Amino acid sequence: MEHINQLLDAMSPLLDQYGYLALIVSIFLEGVGVPMPGQSLMIAASILASRGVMNLYMVMLVSWLACFIGNTCGYLLGYYFETWLDKKGYISGDKFHKLQNYIQKYGPACLVVSRFIEGLKQFMPLACGIAKMPKHEFLIGNAIASTVWVVVFSLLTNFAFAHLHQLATFYTNHQILVWCAVALLFTALVMLILRRRKQQ
Repeated sequence: MEHINQLLDAMSPLLDQYGYLALIVSIFLEGVGVPMPGQSLMIAASILASRGVMNLYMVMLVSWLACFIGNTCGYLLGYYFETWLDKKGYISGDKFHKLQNYIQKYGPACLVVSRFIEGLKQFMPLACGIAKMPKHEFLIGNAIASTVWVVVFSLLTNFAFAHLHQLATFYTNHQILVWCAVALLFTALVMLILRRRKQQ
């Protein structure tokens, strides 16, 4: 709770002053590759929505749109301006080439996974464009990644804080069951992604 309170103290002034515009600008710029506190702002806005300060549906809608459009702009920037980015030294190095290989191997699944890795999520759309991922594949992956990201960090955050006492009691009484369920879900997701990629 201490970390949550620190997050709210840091993000609330921005949300109080700029409201949903702060979410839109921050999340959009993240998609283009600029480090911004988009995810932190969305989490804070979702917590405030559980207290009736903001509207959850508006938080989710503007966050999803800003994420999808920002990622698409980042992808197009990489797709059409690869030469310029290379001259500026933004995409050089072995790590970038390894990332391109992962994109070509796993496709849109990289977009979903990267949404949960700070630093990588800002760069992944750009890297997908440079790797020349087919546009229809990127759009599908981007839509799925944006949806999963918003559901996890907005909808589930709001639900958790709206039912914090009940969830804390359940977790205390069933810790082993909860972690087993999480492990099974994660394993099933990874197996599904690898299986579909192998079939393709």
